[in-house]
Amino acid sequence: MGILNLTPDSFSDGGLYLDPEKALNRAREMVAEGADILDLGAESTRPGAEGVPVEEEKRRLLPVLEAVLSLGVPVSVDTRKAEVAEEALRLGAHLLNDVTGLRDERMRALAARFGVPAVVMHMPVPDPKRMMAHAQYKDVVAEVKGFLKTQAEEALNVGVPQVVLDPGFGFGKLLEHNLALLRRLEEIACLGHPLLVGLSRKRTIGELTGVEIPKDRVFGTVAAHLYAVQKGARLLRVHDVRAHKEALRVWEALEA
Repeated sequence: MGILNLTPDSFSDGGLYLDPEKALNRAREMVAEGADILDLGAESTRPGAEGVPVEEEKRRLLPVLEAVLSLGVPVSVDTRKAEVAEEALRLGAHLLNDVTGLRDERMRALAARFGVPAVVMHMPVPDPKRMMAHAQYKDVVAEVKGFLKTQAEEALNVGVPQVVLDPGFGFGKLLEHNLALLRRLEEIACLGHPLLVGLSRKRTIGELTGVEIPKDRVFGTVAAHLYAVQKGARLLRVHDVRAHKEALRVWEALEA
């Protein structure tokens, strides 16, 4: 899953793809590198991020979405707003990626009405600005698993055709929590739904490697993601598509 951030303030690539033509060129590049899905987002959800008004998020997202849909690969829309999700699904988006975990019943209803799968992600509170203040757990794996199980069941019960689970690495979680989730990822994979992992260039990788600049955290990201695949991950949300495709080809050959 190739990441395309249409934002001025994302932690790694903010401002690079605000221009629709640059965004489309980046989408083409990721498809050429082997992206199976493109994930478009027009609101940063990094820790402490300020929210974006609905109309501004639509202005950034919808023209690029319409253009990217012509590339012939499934397109995911990363939004926490039902108003944005509805217009994206009307245009033809294939997957709804909600970092708030489908807490809003309108999001569940939209995925059901349009017949698209939805990503259910864990975040302790549905607001990126406040989430790090809630990075407190007795057993982070058990709590994340319980939340994902409940939200998945609610979505399926109202007719969402399929859910994808995302533990939400870095969303209201410290290094120790992220490591625990990675080490015990199979406990979430055993819920029986496809598991998405997104550690691309995140602070956790920087803390482990000492690499301060996010775009330089490629090697550590690939290592973490290969470990996640061994633990049951089936989707990887990444900035660096080519590096991951090559690493996965080698790993799959060795596992065959």
